[in-house]
Amino acid sequence: MSFIAHPHDRPGFSLQVIFASFLMLSTLMSFSALSQSASFSELAANDIQANLHADEYELIDVSDSQIPIFITHSEQALTKGIIFILGDADTPLGRSDSLHLLAQKMPQYGWTVVSLPSLGLSLGPSIAFPVMDKEEIKEAVIDASSETETTLEVDAESATALIETPKVLSPSSSKRFQEAISEAQLVIYNKEIEAYMSAAFKHMQGTLGHRVIISQGISAASITKLLADQNPIFNEVDAAVIHNPYWPMRKLNLMIPSIVAQTTTPMLDLTSQWDNAWSIQTQKQRKIKARTELKELYRQADIIGQPMDDRQAEYVAKLIKGWTTYLGW
Repeated sequence: MSFIAHPHDRPGFSLQVIFASFLMLSTLMSFSALSQSASFSELAANDIQANLHADEYELIDVSDSQIPIFITHSEQALTKGIIFILGDADTPLGRSDSLHLLAQKMPQYGWTVVSLPSLGLSLGPSIAFPVMDKEEIKEAVIDASSETETTLEVDAESATALIETPKVLSPSSSKRFQEAISEAQLVIYNKEIEAYMSAAFKHMQGTLGHRVIISQGISAASITKLLADQNPIFNEVDAAVIHNPYWPMRKLNLMIPSIVAQTTTPMLDLTSQWDNAWSIQTQKQRKIKARTELKELYRQADIIGQPMDDRQAEYVAKLIKGWTTYLGW
């Protein structure tokens, strides 16, 4: 994953240095190292296949596994294209804040929707995100400007150790965001997303029209990074909708605004009152960075009101419809 830092990025915060470790780790670990999420994917697939009829889902081949996906076809004569929805890591399709509810809303506007079960990412059984008030968030962002540059040197042995002994968050509130995951785990997760989305794109290649990815949480951050890197797998993606994007590692999480600004893909950035502390930490900066870096076709919109339900899903669907209409589709 190559990453070119802008010369006017704040001193001491080198994107190139921090993400160099991502590249080094990816060369150390072949994609066969899918054990990080294999158990979750297998459990999800088994549950779906055990409880649903075979005609209610379709299977795609991802590496050595078959993962079920759900396809809801457009309700209009002319299909605008396909929306792929991928939730946060380890998030069930039916969770209350999941944007998978849009699968029942977007087809009325001419979109075919592909719902993808989340990939697994072992964050630990007792993980708790820090709860921060507004003053603590402000201090955390100010503190980021004085962060010193860190050179990460990881060999194969230590990378393996990172996976075997992941760090977890303290349940107590803290002004310092603590690491909940290792870079080695994120490297593997990004590789899995590449393979997963590639398989989904291939499966749907017979459907004409635009390609839009809707993603949440860690998945949203990872897909944004892949788009910023102009990963060839995502060449046909015409727009991205992200919600609650974050990485549970402070130094990487603070890079998300710059990554968002460097994507050439049109982007709708959804925010909500139930976004976690990691995402809230970069929420304002994502909008500012996109504006100051002159990113074209970026919009940040708030999901106002109560947590996601059928009415909220309809509201978000109309937001996305308005956004795609603005893009001329």
